[in-house]
Amino acid sequence: QRLNVVAMAKKVTKKVEVVLSKDVANVGTVGEVKKVTLGHAKNFLIPNGLAEPVTEQVMSKIKAEQERAAAAKEAEKENANKIKTALNMVKNFNIKKEANDENTYGSVTFGEVFEVVKKQTGIELSQDSLDMPAMKELGVFTVTANLHKEVQAEFTITVQKA
Repeated sequence: QRLNVVAMAKKVTKKVEVVLSKDVANVGTVGEVKKVTLGHAKNFLIPNGLAEPVTEQVMSKIKAEQERAAAAKEAEKENANKIKTALNMVKNFNIKKEANDENTYGSVTFGEVFEVVKKQTGIELSQDSLDMPAMKELGVFTVTANLHKEVQAEFTITVQKA
């Protein structure tokens, strides 16, 4: 009698390390070193320019790029702190509006706040950075400027009768 012997090959998942050049869904983001299957790397990621094989040259390039990005973020934060200091030095801005005894004719707009801040400090604020309450009456209002993720400046707007 003959015995038929079937040798089953164990499925081996061969993985290779790649550095992602672009964001790839379900894999990772730019600059990350990821282990992916050899087939995925050779057939999809590398030919489409989404990843590069890990080498010393690529790693040094990525490290230099990360240092440059960190320095740019730090410079942006430092600039936001300078703007905050300038806003805190003036602290109070006056806007004159046509009004009766307590209500203005129309509310104070971003454009008016922008002009007053620019005139007194020389700083140009973006509209999306300001958290302004509705200013439809005479009085003092607090405005928050979100200058950076970690830097906020508060200043007051005094609405006066013209």
